[in-house]
Amino acid sequence: MSPPLTTLPDPSGFAPHFVIDPDIVYLNHGSFGACSEEILRAQDTHRRNAERELVDFYVHNAWPLLDRSRRALGSLVKCAPEDLVFVHNATTGVASIATNHHLNPGDEILITNAAYPACANNLRRAADRAGASVNVVNLPWPNVTEDLIIDTIMGAVTPKTKLCMLSLVVSSLGYRLPVETLIPKLREQGIETILDAAHGPGCIPMDIETWNPAYTTGNAHKWLCAPKGAAFLHVRKDLQHGFRPLVLSNDARNPEEAGKRTGRSAFNHEFDYAGTDDVSPYLTIADAIQWLSSLFDDGMEGLMAHNHALCMRGRDALLDVLNIEAPVPESMLGPLCTLPIGSLSQNVNDIKAALRKDHKIEVPVWTAPDGSPILRISAQLYNTEAQYTYLARALDTLRA
Repeated sequence: MSPPLTTLPDPSGFAPHFVIDPDIVYLNHGSFGACSEEILRAQDTHRRNAERELVDFYVHNAWPLLDRSRRALGSLVKCAPEDLVFVHNATTGVASIATNHHLNPGDEILITNAAYPACANNLRRAADRAGASVNVVNLPWPNVTEDLIIDTIMGAVTPKTKLCMLSLVVSSLGYRLPVETLIPKLREQGIETILDAAHGPGCIPMDIETWNPAYTTGNAHKWLCAPKGAAFLHVRKDLQHGFRPLVLSNDARNPEEAGKRTGRSAFNHEFDYAGTDDVSPYLTIADAIQWLSSLFDDGMEGLMAHNHALCMRGRDALLDVLNIEAPVPESMLGPLCTLPIGSLSQNVNDIKAALRKDHKIEVPVWTAPDGSPILRISAQLYNTEAQYTYLARALDTLRA
């Protein structure tokens, strides 16, 4: 057991807006996000409005409210709002893509060894059903550069590769892939891209229209602080015809005609109503963007810049105590950063347990795809530089 540090550092002035336990140094926003009191109240308002007159809500009122969130999200990730639909999480988005994208026997899907496991599992199931296969390429770690990533991924392409899933931000390793270069390079070879932007909106700037992937899915419950169950799926216009949700509802026999009734495409209509469901997470996305944007003079760009700068100060404190070089250039990082911790002699489970039990720190400690021990920090409004310094001191006591 490592000796506990005496006093927990104070969180930021934004911390009272969140319901996070003040007796925990919470440095793990990247796993599940966190809602503010303002956002929770907004969701409660949507739920109560639904319960006040359910028929009026589901038949009439929900549609324009869904479009309100669609417009807010489209403006943030830079795409036409009508090309977005809502899903419960990024994994659901990938599962929807895997069900709709046609594969032939012998085709290959290219993924990385750091792809989110749930997303990879859905692609493997689709490949198995089609008689296709999944090809896994190992991302560099550490000593990462954009050129090395591009060469590594493009070097894994074969004549059979038809689909590639790229993480906008690699969850476990914390760095951004150069998708603006990779997507057009892949398409030149006839390969369509799934962009897994689970860490996307509110995390780093996005430009779906310019990048032009076939499919993009991302969570709003992480860096937008929206309620759990709030995510989006973007499908390029030329692929929307016949693209359908995993669950078909009442209008499945003629979604085009139903879409005329609600003033939207069949693509939008079928996803917007896939059976009676709690749509309040989707409706609250607009409220979450509005609240976060109000906190900085330059809106969401200011929030993302704040979180990136805070993460870099936290990274520097850890680099100093671990006595290591940065494994990834700052230009490839947003509000997430992963560091190798091989200098600590304990295994990852013991390190994580000691940080939680002895020092009240919640931070991911796990193994990189190459088997080496790593630690990932996140930076959100409620965090402070003092919390990362506290983590550095705790790691120092573990090493001692």
